[in-house]
Amino acid sequence: MKQKNVLVAGLLLLLVGTAHAEMSIGLGGETLFVLKADRDLDKTDQERSDDVYDRLRNILNNPRLKASDIQVKALGDYGYKIVANGHLIVPIGVQEAKAHDSTPLALAEQWAVHLRKVMPKLRARPDLFRQKNKYVNKTNKNLKR
Repeated sequence: MKQKNVLVAGLLLLLVGTAHAEMSIGLGGETLFVLKADRDLDKTDQERSDDVYDRLRNILNNPRLKASDIQVKALGDYGYKIVANGHLIVPIGVQEAKAHDSTPLALAEQWAVHLRKVMPKLRARPDLFRQKNKYVNKTNKNLKR
């Protein structure tokens, strides 16, 4: 009986230890991708999310953004990154790839395919950053100063 309890407790600890918080990155009703690693490339998921929204704001201001502008590039020994016209959208390191049961290159390619479909449509939406989004509201408060 004791062995069974110890085994169940061990399995529960294993499951809790491998659970990841998921942070969905989306705009205009479109989910762009989901961050699953608690930390990756020396940043928390919240810091990475905020950075992505800052970059997207600048990238989506380009009226000439095309799907072919979104590419996957190597990021040294750390993994891969997705860029639009050379501007970083999101870096993908080993921890993020592991959280998705993937490799950094495969995950970057998967996300890039999706971004190529949705980002050119989002570019035409000037209201994107005026939505009720925690990040946007925080930024709008800073702009009112």
